[in-house]
This record gives sequence, C-alpha cells and structure tokens, in this order.
Amino acid sequence: MCLFTWAEIGDHVVPQDVTQVIIDRSVSIIQRGAFFQRTKLVSVETHEGIESVEMNAFNSCCRLRKINLIGVREVERAAFHSCSALTDVEFGDKLETIGDDAFNFCISLQKLTMPSVRIIEAGAFAECAQLTEAEFGGNLETIQQQAFYTCPSLRRIVIPLKDDMIPEHVVQHRCSQFDRCPNLTTVDLVGGIHNTVSCLLLAP
Repeated sequence: MCLFTWAEIGDHVVPQDVTQVIIDRSVSIIQRGAFFQRTKLVSVETHEGIESVEMNAFNSCCRLRKINLIGVREVERAAFHSCSALTDVEFGDKLETIGDDAFNFCISLQKLTMPSVRIIEAGAFAECAQLTEAEFGGNLETIQQQAFYTCPSLRRIVIPLKDDMIPEHVVQHRCSQFDRCPNLTTVDLVGGIHNTVSCLLLAP
C-alpha cells in the first residue's frame, strides 16, 4: 500500500502507485489534475474544509470507490470523469455547482442526493450506466443539456420544476437533459407543477 498525505505546503507530486490519500486540513482546494490517472488509488480521506475540486482532479482514477464531499461548493469540469469504480459520493448542504462532465462515465455510481445544488452543467452525469435515482433540493436552478444522457438504469428523480430550469439544447433546439434514459418512470416534484414539465419528455 502506498499512502500519501496531500498538504497545502510541501511536495505535490503524487506517486503513480498511490492507493490511499489523506487530504490534510490545510487544504481547501483540490487542485487541477492533482490525482489525474492515479489508476491504483482506492480511497481518499477528506474533511469538511474542502471547498472546491478543480478540473480533472481525479479524472480516470478507475479504482476509486467512494468519496465524501460534504463541505464542497463546486466540483469542476471532468473532476471525476471515468472513475469507473466509484459507487458512492456524499454531498453536503454547501454544494452549488457540478461542472461539465464532472462525473461522466462513472459507470458504477448508483444514487445521487444533492440537497443544495443550484447548477448542474452539461454532461455532468452522462453515461452513468448504473445510476438509478437522483434527488435534488429546492435550490436547483438549472440542469443543462445532456446532463444525464444515456443513464439507462435511471428510474426516479426528485426535482423542483421552475421556469427555464431545463433549457433547450443550443443546436438541437429541444431538451436533451434526460435523453436515452428509457427507464425513467417516476418524477417526484418539489413544489408546484409548471409548464416546464413538458421538457421531461424523453427522446428515444
């Protein structure tokens, strides 16, 4: 086992064979590409003071199984892209933004609970083949195009429908947020029903 402690001050060259990481309490931002393609990384011990996970921070960590992001406000573009063994991500009540492709191809991810998220960007959870449920709180403002594209196991979402929350695809001129989610049969609404409910109609 290769154990590595990530601190704000010190050597940030992460060994290629690292299997376990402890994020020191001096760290508030996990920097861009910090653990990119550390394919043997299995576990990461975090803390509530981490505010941001930058672009590609854990991209292609294909053995990482779970991570706690309870203090995180923003997960940037492709931060966990292709973390194919990731089954469990715990978000807290500070989360605001999930970036483009942040969890794209996390094919083992099974359930999402994001009580405070405001913005889910394009492709954020696309190709999450085993994802069955996604729950959003009343703060949600927008889900961008193809956010849940090709999630064939997705059966249920909890969502607050608001005007302009599900915008049309800029090229296709239609809503593509849940394209190729053939098993999405249950939509539990938080708050009232608005005209935007029609945007949940699924394309084949």
